[in-house]
Amino acid sequence: YEKVVPELKGLHGSIRLDYLQFSKSHRTGGIEHFSDSELTVFLENSTSKVYSIANSFDKTFKIHNQFHKIKEYDDSRLFLSQLSGYYDFCRFFEYYIFNTCADFYPHIPLGKGGVFRNFNLNHKTLSYSIICELDNRNDFFGCGEMMGISNWITNEDVQLLYLDKENLHFDDNERATGFMTLLEVANKNKLGLIMGIDMRESTLESLPENKLISSDIWKETDTTGLLFK
Repeated sequence: YEKVVPELKGLHGSIRLDYLQFSKSHRTGGIEHFSDSELTVFLENSTSKVYSIANSFDKTFKIHNQFHKIKEYDDSRLFLSQLSGYYDFCRFFEYYIFNTCADFYPHIPLGKGGVFRNFNLNHKTLSYSIICELDNRNDFFGCGEMMGISNWITNEDVQLLYLDKENLHFDDNERATGFMTLLEVANKNKLGLIMGIDMRESTLESLPENKLISSDIWKETDTTGLLFK
């Protein structure tokens, strides 16, 4: 929120070089055939669309000021289909987040039920509210395909969840145990958590790993074997 969101909004720094690298491997047909002048126009147009869409979100960067006012499903799909640069924005958003401020590994394969189904949560607890927020799919970021980043909780949320962890009840469940490991390390290292659906693993695996903390920390604390391949 302090660095990456302002960059996506064009308020400081530049995403130009990152978008260039993204386009080399993610744009259908590539960009090698562009002349220098064509490449300049392409990057200017593409980054302008990223800035435009990014500036349409509220301060949480989760609520789009037009899309999230639409009530009907068909109308929401039509809006996204007509939003210039939308598909590439979602793909670049995922790329940029995991290239700058997130690691794809370690992660837990949760299945369709998300985090919630692995715990016995009382709906009156803080844990219930925060887990529901993490599991709550944000339809804007799905590229119309329900793929990619679906939601996240900040480090402040993680700290609150950690303080309320006694309400994270579960039976013999390795996914729940793995999540508690993520929570423990995220809280200690002041990290948030990201939820994704059908992530583009081939893309994310190619990005630098262990940007946030050493992989040794995860390996020492992961007793389930779920957090790494």
